Amino acid sequence: MKKWAPLLWIPMLALAGWVLADRLEAIDFHDVRQQVLAQPPTTMLLGLLFSAGVYALVGIYEGIAVRMASGRTMPLVAFRTAIISNPISRAIGLALVSGGALRYRMYAAVGLSAREVATVVVLAAMPYFFSVGWLIDLSLLLNAETAAQALRISTGTVLILGVIGLAKDIGWLTFVIRRKTPLTMGGQTLPVPTLRDTSLQLAIGLVQISLMTGILYLFMPDELNMSWPAFIAIYCIAFVAGQLSNVPAGLGVLEAALLLMLPQVPPAKLLGAVLAYRAVFEILPLLIALGLLLMFESTSSRGFLRRRLLRR
Repeated sequence: MKKWAPLLWIPMLALAGWVLADRLEAIDFHDVRQQVLAQPPTTMLLGLLFSAGVYALVGIYEGIAVRMASGRTMPLVAFRTAIISNPISRAIGLALVSGGALRYRMYAAVGLSAREVATVVVLAAMPYFFSVGWLIDLSLLLNAETAAQALRISTGTVLILGVIGLAKDIGWLTFVIRRKTPLTMGGQTLPVPTLRDTSLQLAIGLVQISLMTGILYLFMPDELNMSWPAFIAIYCIAFVAGQLSNVPAGLGVLEAALLLMLPQVPPAKLLGAVLAYRAVFEILPLLIALGLLLMFESTSSRGFLRRRLLRR
């Protein structure tokens, strides 16, 4: 079963493609282009600031994760590594694998072991893992009627799902507080994070996901007719679907999920908003990351050649 796991993205992509094909039949792509071009400069600037805020937090937390994993303090190296690995792994897909490979390449150069790098990879995923659940559950409870319309289920069902989810979130915090000994899984000893570390991961993740949601919300048309807090649950569900699909950048999956959950938004305008979101949050950071990676590899190659020459 494990050998087939990397291929699970194929049926997800096929399903997303089917949904998109069904919705795209009635879309005039001239309208999509117009929606992208119609974004006011102030909205684009605010979207860029939100995106910069997300990646700044990613870089800052990476430094904390490195210190937690290795006991070493290297904030600049960690920040650079996060700014490079995060957008590239998001674009490639299979973020834990691709992001892990990039991190190992860069951290090995400064002396971190493979085990320490693996720990950093896991810790780097924690803020997203914790915060998405909290944001979905709180948004469902606080905006039950709006969520019910978007998810096409009853308000009572939404409230039940929110309560169950929130119980799960509180249960994990309770476990962290009460559990003092490490967990043993598959012969491996896994330390339970402290309440302080868990609270830090949760706080950083909540701000990150809120800013990510805010970027797309800024670009959405008036037909959305939904508050930002209510939109958070919709975004998080679509975001999780894209991440679980392992499709590079969740391409097609995010759009398909939003098209299904937001039928009141004209498809052309919705796709235009997502295109603007991807340009600000994915494409521009990816270009910056590739530039920084080329600089890193160029510097590393020169250092390697210099050491070889000195040995001679």
